[in-house]
Amino acid sequence: PMTIDQLRILVEQAATELAERATRPYPPTVVLPLEGSTKVISLEGFPDDDAERADALSVLAARQMVPANAACFGFIAEAESADGDVLLVVYGARQRGAMLTAAMLGEEGLASAFVDAEPLEPTALPFVQPLQHAADTASPSEPPSGGLPIIG
Repeated sequence: PMTIDQLRILVEQAATELAERATRPYPPTVVLPLEGSTKVISLEGFPDDDAERADALSVLAARQMVPANAACFGFIAEAESADGDVLLVVYGARQRGAMLTAAMLGEEGLASAFVDAEPLEPTALPFVQPLQHAADTASPSEPPSGGLPIIG
């Protein structure tokens, strides 16, 4: 199983690669670390309306996360802030809630490092909730054989 810090690093790495390879505006992207591989799904034509965005991510969660029992996710999107354009990164895991971080965008890719992650307020990006819900409903992976789980 992946730790929340490993998930953050993985999704930030995917965001960095998106900023290096794609042209702006960057398509919103979902990152699904699955058993054996990581799926990166570009959401071309992602709607502007939050309710429509939630519907689109509900369908994605039902088709991609639930059948794969995905217990964590990442979501990457370009956004405007008071200081300029940023690349937002949301990541979440089963029963952990979602976290948010961002990096400033420059002319060519990222212009800053990602800031320290903070818990995502449910009202901030409400359309991401279907991804968190799908992660929350994933079954826990089996603990190692031999009884008690190891607490690190």
